[in-house]
Amino acid sequence: MTCEGTSDDLIGEALLIGVVEDQVKNATTEVDISSLSLPKPKPITNSQDQRLVEQLADTIRVIGDRLDQDQRFNDMIDGLVCVADKSSFWKLVEKVFCNEQITWGRIIVLFYSVGKLSVKMVLAHLPAVFTDILNLSLDFFRRKLLQWICNMGGWINSISAMMRFTIEQGSASCLCSISPLAGSVLVFIAGALLGGFIMWRLNRCK
Repeated sequence: MTCEGTSDDLIGEALLIGVVEDQVKNATTEVDISSLSLPKPKPITNSQDQRLVEQLADTIRVIGDRLDQDQRFNDMIDGLVCVADKSSFWKLVEKVFCNEQITWGRIIVLFYSVGKLSVKMVLAHLPAVFTDILNLSLDFFRRKLLQWICNMGGWINSISAMMRFTIEQGSASCLCSISPLAGSVLVFIAGALLGGFIMWRLNRCK
């Protein structure tokens, strides 16, 4: 069974593109975002799904703020920029999914890392590489991650999983060789997500 075209597909597409756009806008005012040929995500008409996208985006910002404090993470991103071609993305995937195990934590960290890497390519004046990385990311999401997300019950279960502290079963492994901050980051956001998740449930029941 394919999951393409489902709400989980649309949520993932909107989330990934939104993360990249948000990071580029925050990183520089010298670049016209419209000049970067960002793809337009398909519209999400369901208001509950839209709120879920916003909450997941907030989650990624929290994770990103913590990861940005880790020098090894920043060194890793800088090293990938030195490659400056499509292989930068695949090297990033290898680091996040070093043992090919998919988890919610790794998916969310990958999305943030793609945004971070994309910003570096924009600042290095490499718009073609920026476009390649984003297109590869969207393709990887659909080919390798989307079916797993659907099998796990959809994006909404990423939030409930973090609330139960089971994303990584204690996890520094979530980032493989990227950063040992993963466990503390995920535990931190679990508490922050609780309130939002309850509100989402209440709104859903209205």
